[in-house]
Amino acid sequence: MEEVFNLRALIFGSMTMLVCLIVQASGAHIVTLKLKPIIGRYENAHQHYLAQLVFLASALILLAFHLLQIYIWGMALVWSGAESNPHRAMVFAGSTYTTVGFANDQLPFGWQLATIIMATSGLFSFGWSTSVMFLLAQTLYPSQR
Repeated sequence: MEEVFNLRALIFGSMTMLVCLIVQASGAHIVTLKLKPIIGRYENAHQHYLAQLVFLASALILLAFHLLQIYIWGMALVWSGAESNPHRAMVFAGSTYTTVGFANDQLPFGWQLATIIMATSGLFSFGWSTSVMFLLAQTLYPSQR
């Protein structure tokens, strides 16, 4: 049973995912509550190019928050002892979080559940970012509602 369900990996993954979702909530909060009104003001003033620039800045801010989450996952892998090399940990975290899966290295036996949680964390966060960008696009293109 230990091979299939590692309680330590479950707790590790769940706690790290919780931290990452808090980071994602912070990014979504900043972009939605701070930048969305700016986009609306520029659109209402018919300053479409400035509204577009703020929209693009919002995407870059969300990207920065995703990169921070990948960093958190990578450092958590090193801290837990699941990976000793920080560079490999970051590459693995980025590969798994984005669900691209280009990193061939696997976590040690018994830690695979953490990989699944890491991928789920990325899916949740990217879905959340997509919904935030959709919300901003509705402000950017009010006639398309």
